[in-house]
Amino acid sequence: MNIGSKIRFHRQKRNLTQEELSKGIISVSYLSKLENNQVAPSDEVIRLLCERLGVSSLQSEGNELDQLLHKWNHSMLWKEHEDTETFHNQIKSKLDETDDLLPHLFYKILLIRYQLIHTERVEALNSIKDMHAHYKEFSDTLRFYYHKYKGNYHYELQQYDEARAELKEAETYYVLGSVTNEEERADLYYLFSLVLTRMNSYRLAIYYGEKSLSIFQGVYFQKRCAEVHLLLGICYRRIRYSEEALKHYNWANFISGSIQYTSLKSMVEQNLGYLKSLMNESEEAIRHYLKSIELKERDVEGKLNSILALVKEYHKLHLLDEVRKWLPTGLGLCSKDLYPDKYYQLTYFHYALNDFQDGFESFMKEHALPYFKKSGKHLLFAEYSKLFGQYFQEVRRYKNAAFHLREANSIYEEMLTL
Repeated sequence: MNIGSKIRFHRQKRNLTQEELSKGIISVSYLSKLENNQVAPSDEVIRLLCERLGVSSLQSEGNELDQLLHKWNHSMLWKEHEDTETFHNQIKSKLDETDDLLPHLFYKILLIRYQLIHTERVEALNSIKDMHAHYKEFSDTLRFYYHKYKGNYHYELQQYDEARAELKEAETYYVLGSVTNEEERADLYYLFSLVLTRMNSYRLAIYYGEKSLSIFQGVYFQKRCAEVHLLLGICYRRIRYSEEALKHYNWANFISGSIQYTSLKSMVEQNLGYLKSLMNESEEAIRHYLKSIELKERDVEGKLNSILALVKEYHKLHLLDEVRKWLPTGLGLCSKDLYPDKYYQLTYFHYALNDFQDGFESFMKEHALPYFKKSGKHLLFAEYSKLFGQYFQEVRRYKNAAFHLREANSIYEEMLTL
């Protein structure tokens, strides 16, 4: 790291202007050139600037802090929450003892990951902006981590195009930076697979998922293996490869059960329900949905997903008493503002249960379908456009039926080309 970059970092850290730092030592213009690494200052100038900055030296110091930073990163990757907090506290105290720029930059980049783990998205965005100002000082290795966590940030905000672009940059800098941590590469591929799944690019998602799984299996990272198996199961189910989907779901179920990864097991049970429903094995599907609800004691959104799936399955079987039993539970957990996609779907079944009473058509035209379309939930828009079209067929309003069925089919045809 060049000396000028370190001087600029510590000046900005102490909220000093160039005028305040340079006064009586060098000119502002010379300091500007120095900070941009365009001139080589004398030892005396460096000494005077260090005194004003309150730092003892701008030379690299020891490896202990670097080791702590890598241990912190490893603990976050392996989801070892107690170790993560312990290492974080140790690093914060050590950072105050060093004036070397590299550890400060690496810490702030890793802080993005830490903030995302704690769902501190505003803080994560501020960290990203802060680090962007120092981008030209990054090594290729630091650029790998920066782009990877920036991609993770965009994924959390459902900005999938931006996430994919950042992860492609990270993939490039993984090679340029000669990053040797295979677990980081596996995690990068897993993130890629997540993003591509959200973009409905299932075959490409499978490609990255398989690469991720191979690496995690090689280091016996069971927790992450279970997560990748679940994701691969979802992708194979979406492209109607039921046997492959079932294979991955069963592996995810076995691993999550053996290591007591309850939150993941609950998601596996739910997805096994989806698959069994697709295979017309409704009794099995219902059994998996009920097990999923049982495991999701505190996960409100997850419980809503399973309740919605259960309502759909009971409605498909014309078990209307069971629909009446579960609908109030589901609707009690959501609203137009809280989990609106679940609210609109459950409300559709409320109308269906009551023979599509007055208000149904305006609900679909003015609320449910516009919400699905505006929020980019294309498959939900297609699903409920199809149901709306079928409703119009039943009441013999064929022009309306044709319109909504055509809307649904256009989405499904687009999905088939991905």
